[in-house]
Amino acid sequence: MDASQLLEQYAAGERDFSRVNLSSVFLTGAKLPNVNLTEADLGLATLDLSDLKEAELNLANLNGANLSGAELCQANLNGTSLNRASLIGADLSEAFLIEADLSEAILLEANLSRAFLTGANLTRANLTRANLTRTFFTGALLNGANLRDADLSDADLSKANLTGANLMGANLSRANLTDAKLNWANLSGAKLAGADLTGTYLVTLRSAAGTDFSDVRSLHNHGALLDRVNQEL
Repeated sequence: MDASQLLEQYAAGERDFSRVNLSSVFLTGAKLPNVNLTEADLGLATLDLSDLKEAELNLANLNGANLSGAELCQANLNGTSLNRASLIGADLSEAFLIEADLSEAILLEANLSRAFLTGANLTRANLTRANLTRTFFTGALLNGANLRDADLSDADLSKANLTGANLMGANLSRANLTDAKLNWANLSGAKLAGADLTGTYLVTLRSAAGTDFSDVRSLHNHGALLDRVNQEL
């Protein structure tokens, strides 16, 4: 199926395009809210500035796709593959991305507020300045992810793997980091006021210089970290 066929059928009222092959399709600015693209092949597709609000994209292939500026709020992308996809400035608020593959995806300044990324793979993803407030990252892989200046306030990062992640200047106020892994993560200048660090492994942090640990829960269990923070000040 090509872009013109898809748009023509959508305009005629069709919404079910599950399992179609749309690899490398050009759909910049397309208006496709509520479309069903479950298990569709959209690898390398151009979908920047498209309207995909409340779309069904479960188990779809979006590897290498361009979704920059796209509207994907409340969309379903559970199990979807978005490896190396570009989602710069995309709106994924309240979207479902449970166990999705976003490894090496570019999510610069994207909005994932209140999105569900439980068990998702965001290894080496770029989330610089992203809006991640109240986002669910339970058990997610964020190894080597770039979260510099991201807003993770009130986010759930329990059991998440943040090994080697860059969290410089990130806002983690009131975030749940219970049993999270932060080996070799960079927390310099980050805000963790009111965060829950119960069971969090912090001894091998790359840096905690200038980090705000005020009112952090269970910080008393991290004596070695406190000594290091005082040395770095």
